[in-house]
Amino acid sequence: MWNSIGKLTSPGGSGAYKNYYKATKDAKANPRNYSVASSAVASALQQKGLPQSWLQPTLELVARESSFNPNAKNPKSTARGLFQFLDGTRKSYGGNSVNWNDPAQQALAGVQYIKDRYGTPEKALAFWDKNKWY
Repeated sequence: MWNSIGKLTSPGGSGAYKNYYKATKDAKANPRNYSVASSAVASALQQKGLPQSWLQPTLELVARESSFNPNAKNPKSTARGLFQFLDGTRKSYGGNSVNWNDPAQQALAGVQYIKDRYGTPEKALAFWDKNKWY
């Protein structure tokens, strides 16, 4: 969601984390990809019973990893998709039973990964800030 000054926001806030530079920039640069990713992540959060306050920080992770491009591929690794899952991560989160070309299925796996590995997307972002990956 956008506030009156053009900043990406989420209902209810998302904790103390405030470093949402990439999502704001990429949402304006790629509104179509942003719309697809935002809808997929919001739906995944709802399906997984996770709070909608996770939307903004999860979208920041997606922006940093793929600029909201569900077809993004890293030329230096096996990472691809919205969340830039490596082959090993894809195997652990559905493998061949997931249509990895579908942003909705990528988002379901992505939000589960964030919950499993970090507990919250804010913690994943804090890790990303230190390491430039999550």
